[in-house]
Amino acid sequence: MSDPIYVWLDVESRVLKAASVMETAFIAVNLAHTLVPYRQAALWRRDQGVLALSGAANVEAGSPYVLWLQNLLAGFRDDQPRPLTQTDGGAEWADWLPAHGLLLPFDGGSVFYARDDAFTEGEIAMLERLTQLVGLSLRALTPKRIAWPKPRGRKGWAMVAAGVLVALFPVTSSVLAPAESVAAHPVLIRAPLEGVIGRMAVRPNDAVTEGQVLFELDSTTLTGRLDVARQSLATAEAEYRQTAQAMVFDAKAKTQAAILAGKAEEKAAEVRLLESQLARIQVKAPKAGIAVFDDVADWIGRPVILGEKVMAVADETDTEVEAWVAVADVGEVRPGGPLTLFLNTNPLSPVKARVRSVAYEAAARPDASIAHRIRATLAEAEDKPRLGLKGTARIDGDTVPLIWWAFRRPLATIRQFIGF
Repeated sequence: MSDPIYVWLDVESRVLKAASVMETAFIAVNLAHTLVPYRQAALWRRDQGVLALSGAANVEAGSPYVLWLQNLLAGFRDDQPRPLTQTDGGAEWADWLPAHGLLLPFDGGSVFYARDDAFTEGEIAMLERLTQLVGLSLRALTPKRIAWPKPRGRKGWAMVAAGVLVALFPVTSSVLAPAESVAAHPVLIRAPLEGVIGRMAVRPNDAVTEGQVLFELDSTTLTGRLDVARQSLATAEAEYRQTAQAMVFDAKAKTQAAILAGKAEEKAAEVRLLESQLARIQVKAPKAGIAVFDDVADWIGRPVILGEKVMAVADETDTEVEAWVAVADVGEVRPGGPLTLFLNTNPLSPVKARVRSVAYEAAARPDASIAHRIRATLAEAEDKPRLGLKGTARIDGDTVPLIWWAFRRPLATIRQFIGF
């Protein structure tokens, strides 16, 4: 392997295959001798000092030679190869080094070679190429560190102080939630008995008066049962009268008459029950207001059970705010906290309210999302919005530093992924 090309390829391959910084430094100061002869070599880095010496397994950081060599190499800031002589190193040069030296800088440090004869241009070019390769290898093998710039002077420290003050500046935390105007004191209208809704007398959002019929249950089944019960009652009464007449001549008829009287009373009670139920198939409004329910077509012919909600009657102007806060934001909401409603119909005139209640458990919404129900009472001086208007509510929470307000969501998201 006397051919210089093969020698260069061998050294280059070793540098590229180096697995650590120290291995690369060892190649630079020892194996370069196969390319260009020299007596001494050293590799110096700006952040670590003298890292490697030719012919030495370890570098004694406190030895006189290392300290002198480190001061010598740190004094040169050139970006180009620089031949050195005794005049560049002072009187102590002859104590440590031969007559001629060659300083080859790379990013963050330099490689220094020394020998008795001056280096030729061809040797300088070859060692410069090797030094560039060594610098790239050292940069790739050195762990990356985040370098935070240090403040300098009054202006730098003033900027740091301003940044800290801005980060700690108190702001009010808030969350946004979809909201709407709902009835504050609605009267729920429920099915008075089990049956099928036969007729809806009002339409959604119709104004109703007290005592007005809202809907009727189908009376076919009740009417049929009432007719049968009345016939049974008539039969029981006839049997009782016949037995009562026979009591004059037959002593046994007295016992039979008591039984028949009980049956007649039972049938009469059944008739009265069915009549009362038939009288309740018409459901009337308990007070004036508007009828709040879904489409009429959804209710006609629909079977209902006793107590099932059919609609509500509410005062159109007696409203409050209902908002749905996401599970991730409900911790910012407190009862009594301020709420501002921005209606879609009038976003430039927000409505002020106070949070009255926060649902403990989240509930499913029609859009398949899970959220907590929030109810808020409108301020006394506010014009209460009409029932059913929708918008966006901003709910203000506690006062927190600006940095917490800005990074709360990202930190919560990161924590969900990393687990701590």
